[in-house]
Order: sequence, then C-alpha cells, then structure tokens
Amino acid sequence: MARPVQVSLRIPGTSPMPELIRLIEDVEAAGFDGAGILDSQLLCRDTFVTLGQAATRTSRLALFPAVTNPFSRHVSVLAGAIQTVAELAPGRTKVVMGTGYTSASTIGRKPATLAEMRTCITALRKLLAGEAVDFQGTPGRLAYAAGRPVSLLMAASGPKAIELAGEIADGVMLLVGFHRGIVDAVLTHLERGARRSGRRLEDLEIVWAVRTGIAATMAEARRQARPTVVHQGIMRVHSRWLEHTGLSIPHFDIPASVLNIYPDLSHAQDWEQAIAATSFVPDEIIAELCDALGLVGTPEHCARRIIEMTAAGVRSLYVMAFQTFVGPAQEIRTFRDEVFPRLKTAGYR
Repeated sequence: MARPVQVSLRIPGTSPMPELIRLIEDVEAAGFDGAGILDSQLLCRDTFVTLGQAATRTSRLALFPAVTNPFSRHVSVLAGAIQTVAELAPGRTKVVMGTGYTSASTIGRKPATLAEMRTCITALRKLLAGEAVDFQGTPGRLAYAAGRPVSLLMAASGPKAIELAGEIADGVMLLVGFHRGIVDAVLTHLERGARRSGRRLEDLEIVWAVRTGIAATMAEARRQARPTVVHQGIMRVHSRWLEHTGLSIPHFDIPASVLNIYPDLSHAQDWEQAIAATSFVPDEIIAELCDALGLVGTPEHCARRIIEMTAAGVRSLYVMAFQTFVGPAQEIRTFRDEVFPRLKTAGYR
C-alpha cells in the first residue's frame, strides 16, 4: 500500500511582507504540508518575523527557517526566536540549521565549519530544553523555555556534514540531488553518522530538498533550470554525487559572466541573464543534470518522478523553486491543480 509523501515549499522572503504572508496562506490552502522560510539577512525579510506572522495566519502548516545558521544570530538569540514562534504555532515549529551559504557570502565571510555546527546545535537543544549553557564562563538559560522539544534538523550536502547530521540532529535536510543512486549513497553516510550516537535511520526525520521547475514542456522547464543545475552539478559540491548516477559530465571552464552574477548563479536577481550566462553548457548536458539533480519537467513528469522516488525511500520533500527573487506562485498553483491530484490518485496524498 502506498504511503503518503509529505511536501513542503521553500518561501524566499524577498517579497514585501503583506504579499509574503498572503503567499504563505496560499501554500496552506493548496495542500502543502509545510513552509520553509529562507534565512539570508541581506536578501530576505527577517525570517522569524515572517514565521511569527505566518503562525498567526495558518493553522496546519509546519513552519521552519530554511535554512538558518550559527553566525548571523548568536545561539541565544536563535533559541529565543525559535521558542517565540513555537508558542505561536505549537507542534508546528521546527528548525533547519545550515552553514549559511548566501548569509555568509553576501557579507564577505566563510560559511560555518562543521565544528561550529556541532557546537550550535548542541547548545540550541540545551537552551530549548531549559538547560544551562556555558557562555565563556557564564552559565545562561532561556528563561521562558517550554521544555517541549522542537525538532532540530541539519541541512547537509557533503558526506562529512551528512554524517554529522545523523549523529547530532533530530533529522536532516539533504540537498544532494534526486536520483535513486544518489539516495542510496547518501543514506549510507547518514546511517554511519546515526550509529555514532546509537541511532538508526528510522529515528531521524529525513527531508529531501529538491530544486524544482515545472513548465508546459520539458524543453522550457530545462531552460529555466539552467542556472540551478549548472551551479549545483558543475560548479559546486553537489557534483560529487553524480558518480552515483552513471553520468560522466565533462569539465567546463566557467566564464566570467557566470562568476559576476549577484549574489551567485543559483540566486540570480535577473534569471534570464543567468540563463544566458550558462549557454556554454550544451542542452543535452543540462537535460542529464536536470534528471539527476532536480524535479524538472511537465506536471505529469514531475508527479511520476515523485512516485518513482518513493521506491528509494523518499517520504518527505522540500520543494525549492528555482528563483529567489520571484515568489513560487506558479509552483503553488501547479502542485495544487496538477501534481497533488496525480499523487492522490496514485495513493500518495
């Protein structure tokens, strides 16, 4: 018998607040299970203000920052913000913690190290549980901690980060690709980390973050995907997982037009400019990367891909529309009207 697939949607807080909150209301009405609010201080409205507003305007959605980090807010400030949102949305709040990609790059610093991730997640759990944490010799407690658990997930892409998430977090958000071979390889690392703390994969919440673009034709969906899959599959760490797909992607020299896009290729403000900048990669390579790393295609194709991936153990998706500076209104409509009905017919909703 088919098991339901949980689907949450990424909400970049780049729109004005009234528009942003209406969008989150639409996410709930469309049937999504959760909404993750991007946390990047120079690109987005404040994540926790947005979460607080969303908590008062929704009744069912799981709400979480996706992804927050250990340095743009001190862990004590982070704990207070999370506890506040949890009071507004009891039982619907969780946290996804990462190394802070654009949060770091836009202010000229490096992302957090795995050691900093370990320290922050450990301290955050203690503070939310009402326990004292040593702050350079000063013990500090969160005075209004409820003591009720808030799930702490770690975003991870590389093998060491995935193993750390399995060891210390309540779950993991994996941005590694969307292919059966990748899933099997990644779960091996996650299980290795879980064993370090005496746990099993079944003890963890496992969310698969997948970059998503749905269009009327496969060609248009793949064209829209160009900046994302070039960034992930050719320029960044995610390409390490492609060996598990059977693909052999040739080496490309990255032109200056790509490197000069602000804040980076996959978060470009001018998406058509970013698409044009990736013309150095042939269409056939883009198509292979789309199938390995993303959920890209027509509504029928994407629904079928989700169903196929459940056979690999995928039970929870975090859908990330390509653009950061354009809200996911199209994705909301497409999932509501076309993808979710197909999943329901197949018994997965």
